Amino acid sequence: MDKYKIYVIHGYTASPYSNWFQDFKKNLKNDSIEVSILKMPNSQNPKLSEWVEFLENHVKEINEKTIFVGHSLGCVTILNFLNKLNITKIKGLFLISGFVESTPIPELIEFVKPKLNYSYLKEITKIRIAISATDDDIIPFEYSKTMAEKLEAKFTLLKEGKHFIDRDGVTEFPFLIKEIKRNLQEL
Repeated sequence: MDKYKIYVIHGYTASPYSNWFQDFKKNLKNDSIEVSILKMPNSQNPKLSEWVEFLENHVKEINEKTIFVGHSLGCVTILNFLNKLNITKIKGLFLISGFVESTPIPELIEFVKPKLNYSYLKEITKIRIAISATDDDIIPFEYSKTMAEKLEAKFTLLKEGKHFIDRDGVTEFPFLIKEIKRNLQEL
C-alpha cells in the first residue's frame, strides 16, 4: 500500500524546527504516513518565485495520497504552487492561520498578487480544511476565513492558539493531528 505523503510548508521567519512542526511529524509519521517538513529558502526575506521554485524542486510524486499542511505564509505559497501545476487530484490541504489577500505584513504582499484559480484548486483537492484562532494577533482570523470561503474549505475557529507559534508557547498541535487522522480514517 502506498503511503500518504504530507508536506509541511512553514511561514515567514520560521524553519522546520520552529513551532509545532517536529512534534507534528513525530506524532503522524508511521507505516502509512510519511511527513516532510521543508526548509523554505530565505525565510527572513521570502520571495514568492524562490519559494514556488523550491517546491517545484522538492515536492515529488503529487497524487491522490499527497497532503499539504501550510502555516501562515506557507498556505498561500502552497496555493500558488498548486495553481501552476496540471494535476488531477491531491488528498488534501490543511491550512493554518493562512491568507490569500493583503495582510498587515507588507513584506508578504507579493505572495498574494498572483490570481489564484479557486475552481481548479477546489477540483483537484479532496479535503480542504482551514484552521485559525480568535486571538491570532499576526494574521487576524478573518483572513483565514476569507481564504476558507474562496476554497470552500471547512473552517475551524479555535478559541485560543494565537498564531500557533512557539514564542506564544505552541510547540504541539494536537487538534491538527486529530483532524488529519480523522479525515484519513473517514476515507
